[in-house]
Amino acid sequence: MASSLEFNKIIGAVLLAGMVALVSGLLADHLVGGSHEGGAPAGGEAVVASAPTPAAPIEPVLPLLAAADVAAGQKIAQKCAQCHSFGKGEAAKVGPNLWGIVNNKHGHMEGYAYSKAISSIDKPSGYEELSHFIASPKAYAPGTKMTFAGLPKVEDRAEVIAWLRTLADTPAPLPDQAAIDAAKKAYEEAKAKPAAAPAPAAAPAAAPAAPAATQTAAAGGAAAPIAERLAKADLAAGQKAAQKCVACHSFDKGGPNKVGPNQWGILGAPHAHKEDYNYSKAMSALHDKPWTYEALDQFIAAPQATVPGTKMTFAGVKKPEERADIILYLRSLSDTPQPLPQ
Repeated sequence: MASSLEFNKIIGAVLLAGMVALVSGLLADHLVGGSHEGGAPAGGEAVVASAPTPAAPIEPVLPLLAAADVAAGQKIAQKCAQCHSFGKGEAAKVGPNLWGIVNNKHGHMEGYAYSKAISSIDKPSGYEELSHFIASPKAYAPGTKMTFAGLPKVEDRAEVIAWLRTLADTPAPLPDQAAIDAAKKAYEEAKAKPAAAPAPAAAPAAAPAAPAATQTAAAGGAAAPIAERLAKADLAAGQKAAQKCVACHSFDKGGPNKVGPNQWGILGAPHAHKEDYNYSKAMSALHDKPWTYEALDQFIAAPQATVPGTKMTFAGVKKPEERADIILYLRSLSDTPQPLPQ
């Protein structure tokens, strides 16, 4: 538990919602499928949010595919190997296997639980569809599990897609000149269209967010002290919730790190407790502080408010009782479990 992808992954599963990173994220949901940190400016002064800027047209990828660097695309995509498999017939990981993705249907891997945002798209994942998704996942498929902001450079997208094209017994044909010309024309026409009228200004912002130390109650309602909740907690229920994290975490003593670190001995250990795991700077900076019951409770309730800069993108576990169940289970992952708080 020590970081977004770190502890979160414990909640990464309880929470399971996020995961995962650059292209991994990038390809997730689709290839799976932003981190969001909010709050009003300090000082409590009311502000008016500006209207969102209309999305700019996305430059077409078709003209670049023939000359795209497949090796560069493979190098980028290997960052996704922790969450995706690429070989023919290989099992899904956190995200689906990506063999045969190009020109296949959205949600192409049988047996994988895609988000409705992806599985409901009734058209093939062509070159431009993949490019639009990778450029801005949430804009292409609102409701996607994908949390990465996207790859803005069309050259990067072309390289990734050129490599994905090779993942097939018979790679999809490259676009012909007619298709390339049509894509260019559509892009120029989209750029020439006048921008949409701005949306009405938002209402004044709410008061400043509470300090991290007070976020637990805000995230999960007025919560009883963790000691009281642990006395009534259900270890079996906590274990069941944590099993959702097995794709990203191991729990056994001596188990390997996965996308996130092994969780054995987390309670009472320092933040960023696994020496062989690459934690975020935000989490590593807290290494001199132990994971107490209270610290875990606060982090699970509101990861980004508790550790600003954490990789964790999940909003948190809102129910105080559910957090207590999870923490009670984590307590059991030790040769000598920590004493329960009084």
